[in-house]
Amino acid sequence: MTPNPAPHTNTTSTSSHQFLKRVLLVALVAALLFLFYTIVRMAFQVLLVFFAAVLFGILLHGLSSFLQRHTKVPYKWSLGIVCLLLAGAVVGLFMYLGPSLSEQSEQLGKALPEAYDKLKQQIATLPYGQQLLKQIPPPEQMLKEQGSVMRNAFSFFSTTFGALANMLIVLVIGIYLATSPRETANALVRLVPKPRRPRTREVLHVLRYTLWGWLKGTLLAMAVIGILTAVGLSIIGIPLSLLLGVFAGLLEFIPNIGPFIAGAPAVLLALVQDPTKALTVVLFFIALQSLEGYVLTPLVQKKIIDLPPILTIMGQVLLGLIAGMWGLLLAVPMVAVVMVLVKMLYIEDVLGDYGVEVKGEEEAIALEEKRDQQGFQEGAEG
Repeated sequence: MTPNPAPHTNTTSTSSHQFLKRVLLVALVAALLFLFYTIVRMAFQVLLVFFAAVLFGILLHGLSSFLQRHTKVPYKWSLGIVCLLLAGAVVGLFMYLGPSLSEQSEQLGKALPEAYDKLKQQIATLPYGQQLLKQIPPPEQMLKEQGSVMRNAFSFFSTTFGALANMLIVLVIGIYLATSPRETANALVRLVPKPRRPRTREVLHVLRYTLWGWLKGTLLAMAVIGILTAVGLSIIGIPLSLLLGVFAGLLEFIPNIGPFIAGAPAVLLALVQDPTKALTVVLFFIALQSLEGYVLTPLVQKKIIDLPPILTIMGQVLLGLIAGMWGLLLAVPMVAVVMVLVKMLYIEDVLGDYGVEVKGEEEAIALEEKRDQQGFQEGAEG
């Protein structure tokens, strides 16, 4: 008799059905994970925009408070004056330096390819120069790869909000926060249980004090490094010194990484002219970074913020991978915020270890208590 194939067919059908269910389950899990990753990534990108707005608001608040203390002008009038001065400074710089920077940018675009070709010729004359040149990608490929990276880094901002919309968000939220800092702090404090509100208020004071200290040190370093770079390269005889100075000043906002990027075009231009001059440029940039690291930053930030270099670099790498250029720009202040939160809320409050040093904690709390007393007295007199 011929055996009945029905059981075998039924078993095969059941196995196929179970396999299909597993494939669909894996696909569903993968889709959910991808959706979760996309949502988290977008939320983090939005968080960076709001964090930039908070930094701008702290900058406006710090400058307005400084003006108020030294001129006795009411705070809101001081804020208006600061906004007008900043807007006038930006417009004035663009009007004064814009034509020169535009012209030098065009010259740099022409000079760098020529410098690259001359550098290749000099490398080719060295031992094993031909083998070394084969390992260096052509500039077209580097620009293409860099453009791809930059497009990925800014894709969210350019396609979802746009650079202009992000700037508008930062300006509007920053001005609002600077206009009513106490109301904003009080609203945040009300989100926590009443027993934790005094401590929450202290943490907010320390965070604002820390970020303001970081901003002061960073802006001072940017201005000094930019001016000294332009003057120093001009004295050494490097062309396009004004553009390179502005470039170096802006990249000073990104510690550890920015100075190396800023120095590369100057060294390349000098190397084509004279290797000895290139060595002079390298030593000049090393001296500048020593000035910034050992004089400028400690002068302003030594009592306010203390970031271990290893944490700073790790934060820059991690946030750069997650959020591209925006993460790299805001990595250092975000690391500073995380350090304050960990020390105050975890090490002190949870572990009960009050031996850890939170720089600026006592000064920030004392300063805010003094401001609260002044505001109470002014309200009572009014």
